[in-house]
Amino acid sequence: MRALRLSSWAIVMACLLALLAAGQRAVFAIEAEMYPVPEKTHSGAGWTAIQYGLDGKVYVGTGNYGHSGHLVCFDPETKEWKDIIDAHQVTRENGTGLDSQGKFHAKPQVDADGVIWAGTLQAIVDVANRAENGEDATGYPGGHLFSYDPKTGVVRDHGILKKQQGIMGGAIDRERRRLYYWSYPKLHFLIYDIEANTLRDLGQLGGGPRYMAIDPKGRVFGMGRFGIFWMYDPETDRLYDLAVQVRGDGEHQEPYVIVMSADGERIFASAIQGEYVMEFDLKSIDLKAEVPGADGTIVCYNVCRSIPEPLKPGDQHAGALGKDGRYYYTNPAGGGTHLIRYDPQERAIEDLGVITIKGNPELNPTDAPQLAQGACVGTDGTLYMMFIQHKKLPYCVLVFDKLTAPKGEDE
Repeated sequence: MRALRLSSWAIVMACLLALLAAGQRAVFAIEAEMYPVPEKTHSGAGWTAIQYGLDGKVYVGTGNYGHSGHLVCFDPETKEWKDIIDAHQVTRENGTGLDSQGKFHAKPQVDADGVIWAGTLQAIVDVANRAENGEDATGYPGGHLFSYDPKTGVVRDHGILKKQQGIMGGAIDRERRRLYYWSYPKLHFLIYDIEANTLRDLGQLGGGPRYMAIDPKGRVFGMGRFGIFWMYDPETDRLYDLAVQVRGDGEHQEPYVIVMSADGERIFASAIQGEYVMEFDLKSIDLKAEVPGADGTIVCYNVCRSIPEPLKPGDQHAGALGKDGRYYYTNPAGGGTHLIRYDPQERAIEDLGVITIKGNPELNPTDAPQLAQGACVGTDGTLYMMFIQHKKLPYCVLVFDKLTAPKGEDE
């Protein structure tokens, strides 16, 4: 009987190995703690606007459709939320529907002194009836730029940046004291001088990125028309359209999430339903190249698959650079939202598992598009991800404790 049992076990193991060889894979889970955003500040969603401050707090911009958007902050130590900015209360506006300051969509920016910068966007997307396009002079007035100083608790309204246009994107140059945004829906590139409290408009980008990236030279990058990666160079004070030259497998995929590498020489990127993790090589930029419809070229490497076989990639909406220099992003696929880690040294990914909620298995994020909408990383390597409301899952921030800390520091 003993020989038979051993033989049966060997058969089972052989079958398991055969399944793995055929493309089957075990499903792992990674737990996160969940902290719902205060209900009175939103209508179930927020977009991109999550950032870690120098004060150790996590700042979140909410979407409150047809009403007033809020900037709130989460204290990882006390596990408590604080309402920082009620847009209509600070601006004394009372617009509703299309005319409301209903979102903080642009990613909050943190200055060298710890001041938080945040901008508003019109609440509702209505292609057929858009007052913000100028059809109605009494419609949406335009997105406001706010600053909040955690040391003093003072909130300042710096006014509307672009008449009847919302504020999107977001990057900060702490050395030059500049903020960079683009306007929605007309896609103008905006430069706000913090010291002078002045705005410059460099014209249309031809495309609007959810994310912006800024390198150590102060150059700002984002997506433009298909096949174009734009760059603003503060040394020449102009915008450049860079034609993307793809290296590796597959065709060009328009990036959605872009994240600057730790060395400032590459941009990691993901596309919606994109098959590959991409690396844009900033050292490859060639402004002397003659390319029709562009000012130069940039090389993009399709490095590796964005999710292991046999899973098909989903809407990759959120990503952040870990303290370990690796790129973390979500990928909804195969019945769950996977957390993926890309290692630029190994040029390979690791599927950390399907995200689950600690203590609340019934609230697990499922395979739904646009579920994870933003991410940031704390000084200790903790990953914070913003998830919108879906079925039983509330609009919340999920916390992965010290997940991205360099090896040895998270033990």
